[in-house]
Amino acid sequence: MPEQPSLHGRPYIGIMFDCCGVYARIYRNKEGTAYVGRCPKCMREVRLKTGDGGTNTRFFHAQ
Repeated sequence: MPEQPSLHGRPYIGIMFDCCGVYARIYRNKEGTAYVGRCPKCMREVRLKTGDGGTNTRFFHAQ
């Protein structure tokens, strides 16, 4: 019997890029140490580290 795909995909957080007024998802890196992504318009990079004592917030603004 084939294995069913996971209902939970790759972990992500939502970012509102204030630089260009666009929303995007950024995904956790394969090491699991940070969420890394870029603004889809201007390619500005954003990186949020993961770790103990962090936050449960899933949506952020990048200024």
